[in-house]
Amino acid sequence: MVLCIKFDKYLKSFTMIKLLYLFCALFALSSCSKHYIQIFDTSTTNTSESSGYYVFETDSVKITYDFWESKGAMSFSVFNKLDKPIYIDWKNSSFIHNSNKLNYWIDEQQSTLVSYYGNYFYNGPLIKPGYTLNSGVQASSSRSIKPERVTFIPPKSNYSRVQFHLFPVDYFNMDPKKITKTIVPRDDNPKKKTIVYQQSFDFATTPLHFRNFLAFSFAENSSNFFYIDNEFYLKSVKEMDFRHFHGKLTKGPDGNVDYEKKEKKKTSFYIQLATPNSIDYRTQFGIVN
Repeated sequence: MVLCIKFDKYLKSFTMIKLLYLFCALFALSSCSKHYIQIFDTSTTNTSESSGYYVFETDSVKITYDFWESKGAMSFSVFNKLDKPIYIDWKNSSFIHNSNKLNYWIDEQQSTLVSYYGNYFYNGPLIKPGYTLNSGVQASSSRSIKPERVTFIPPKSNYSRVQFHLFPVDYFNMDPKKITKTIVPRDDNPKKKTIVYQQSFDFATTPLHFRNFLAFSFAENSSNFFYIDNEFYLKSVKEMDFRHFHGKLTKGPDGNVDYEKKEKKKTSFYIQLATPNSIDYRTQFGIVN
């Protein structure tokens, strides 16, 4: 009888341990089932915001920027305001990423085997039609279209280009000592709460500076250029539950239904995270750096 009672206690204890492990496994599984997104907000030193875009304007040209893309995109359009053609010389233009010069144009014969810029590795160029891109530069053993060195823009017309990622990483490693946590109603379901993490920077502390340096002329073979150098930097990173980012379904003026996406801005960009890379997950399981 005593042996039966002891065995019964052992069985109950063993059952409790199994239930505890099961609870922990379910908790981990529910945490892993979440999806996260990081929103990167930028600022600028010498352009203006207009209709949600960064815009730089002179008597000759109007340059409009749109960064909203996974990992960010140096996407911009150039409008020729004049009654005569203008030209962009890509050999004398550059995308400058954290003070490192990345070329918009490289002679094919010199670039076939190049996969990095000096000692600066960059996994960023975006694939364009007719291009085959290796890590780092426009480089390939074969191409269907040779990139043009000089682009002709007719009077009163627009030219658009996108070539480089702004932040070619899988996620930003937020510093637990420097983040703020805000508990807010979840935009897709205000009855539930969610945490939004944020880490902010100024011009001196930002991990990302980037510039668009463009050389313009009024003749195709001219060596007399006028230059435009637009500068931007990362001012904050926010991490949140993807459901909070999506928000509620809404109908637009055109009748199409989409999610609200209140954080979506042309001056920002995003990275969707694998759950183990989120600060929420790493904080819960004590694996923050």
